[in-house]
Amino acid sequence: MSLNQELEEEITVISSIFDDIINIESDQTILCSFNNIVDIRFKLSNKYPKKSSPKIEICGPSISTEIKHKLKDKLDKICEENFGDPVLYYCITAAKEFIDSLTLEKMDEKEEDDTLEDTKQNKRKEEKAKVIVPEIYGTDTLSDRKSVFQAHVARINSKEEAMTVLDSLMSNSKIARATHRIYAYRTYVTKNGKNLPLNDCADDGETGAGIKLQHLLQIMKIDNIMLVVTRWYGGVHLGADRFRHIQNKARQAITESGFWK
Repeated sequence: MSLNQELEEEITVISSIFDDIINIESDQTILCSFNNIVDIRFKLSNKYPKKSSPKIEICGPSISTEIKHKLKDKLDKICEENFGDPVLYYCITAAKEFIDSLTLEKMDEKEEDDTLEDTKQNKRKEEKAKVIVPEIYGTDTLSDRKSVFQAHVARINSKEEAMTVLDSLMSNSKIARATHRIYAYRTYVTKNGKNLPLNDCADDGETGAGIKLQHLLQIMKIDNIMLVVTRWYGGVHLGADRFRHIQNKARQAITESGFWK
């Protein structure tokens, strides 16, 4: 059996088992969305599975960086232990169990968390009040079959600044009424004297769009940036064209702002 045939059979099998989770983006890219909590993209080279493991990208704005690292380590270990063999089924199963356990833990902890939520919210408000809103650059709008797209970008140095940018945009009533506000950011956090990468993204209902923006920032090698693409849905489905518009507007914002040359 050729490598292409082996991969085709593997994709057919996992698609039939995890049809509510999997989105086949291309012959070599598979996106898995789990409970609206985490998106995982598996990127496969021409040498997979015999001589290459999947490249794994994880996006989950509602979970901590530490948890994402634990999940990534778990999946990397599966790939390492099964190197040379198809691993997508094992990875997806492990990811599903891991994320399901997070959901159960959140339900168990909800009552305890509720008693502390007011205090935490007040603390977050105080912290946000101390963060200065970075300068935000916005593009012109693009219209296609009644849908409208626009992108905004800002320089940031922390997650708090990224969220301040989002809050600032949301204070605009037009953006607040938009159907989707997709974002991705890349920055660093200092822990134990080391600068560690801190990346995250969110789809806001446009499944798969957030991780695509994260991937764009990665391939353009841009750090300390918050990128937001807004879509106002016009009632006509655009199919894959919507992702092309989102990516094009994002790239326009980055280049026109001068953040990438």
